[in-house]
Amino acid sequence: MRARRWALPAAGCYILLAALTWTFEGHAAQKLQPRAMGGFGELRPPEKSRPGPSSGAPRVPFSRVKRVAGGYSLSYGFKNFNGETAAVDAELDSETVAEAIKEFGFREEDFKALDGWYRQAQAEAIADAEGRYVKGEVKANSREELAAKVKWINDMNKKIQGELDKTMAQLSSEYRRKRIEIYTRAGFRFQKEGVIEADIPTLAKRNWKRVRPVAKAFSALSDEQGYDAEDLVGAVAAMVQTALRYEVPDTKEGSRVIGGAMPPPQTLVLGQGDCDTKTALIASILLNWPNVKMVGLGLPGHYLMAYHRIPRSGDVFIEYEGLPFVMIESAGPAWLAPGTV
Repeated sequence: MRARRWALPAAGCYILLAALTWTFEGHAAQKLQPRAMGGFGELRPPEKSRPGPSSGAPRVPFSRVKRVAGGYSLSYGFKNFNGETAAVDAELDSETVAEAIKEFGFREEDFKALDGWYRQAQAEAIADAEGRYVKGEVKANSREELAAKVKWINDMNKKIQGELDKTMAQLSSEYRRKRIEIYTRAGFRFQKEGVIEADIPTLAKRNWKRVRPVAKAFSALSDEQGYDAEDLVGAVAAMVQTALRYEVPDTKEGSRVIGGAMPPPQTLVLGQGDCDTKTALIASILLNWPNVKMVGLGLPGHYLMAYHRIPRSGDVFIEYEGLPFVMIESAGPAWLAPGTV
């Protein structure tokens, strides 16, 4: 049985991957030194002997989130794909979670000042042109002189109109650029006119340090159980798939438009998310290791991700920049090992 390559039409595959995949390799290449970063470093090869699953372990999956002084206490239990029952415990401070929530999403009022500037700039450009147009009665001593004066007036007014058209086009382009800038700051990607989407790669890259306590919990679990890279990735995926319930976020949260997505710290403290928010969470956790390479794949109505390793028999994978990436189904609640979608 051979590994299964993700089947997409050739032309569509290139466009889709070019537009909607991302690579964290350059970002993650900033290696986390074990001493400075509290135990983080490149993942080790698997050890020869490994402890088996502990007896008397609590029933999994489970999710326990509590408010504590200054933040949130998180505990998630799950069954890893190597058959072991595991749990991770961490704390996130309230300020970190609040910062992540505040920077994501946009409000209608964010565009009011921009719209006001655009209308004012257009009005000023039109008024300037109106003031420079040549108007009024034309007098001449001969038909030839009249024709020359009319031509000069027409040429002048045409030049002024051309300058106005150019100014209006520049204002329109600047207005569009500033609107896209607002969306980008809010964690969204402008697709085309009238269509924006939550920028999942940006959500992961903005929040990987904020979820470091959870990554450290997985690092401790890896040390305790002798995990290799595959076990670690599987553990993170299994936790997010099963311990966090599947629920689609609203499109709005108060006055903020969030487009049905949430930043990873909020996903953790609520204990829930859908395909794109869970993908952002998995990616943000794994970004804390420098040698885990990931890509994401946006499909109509769904979001998937993948990580770089050699595919095994039956694995579903994609190729990106000449490397194989084994697919991960982030959403859950199905318990699906990497390579199964």
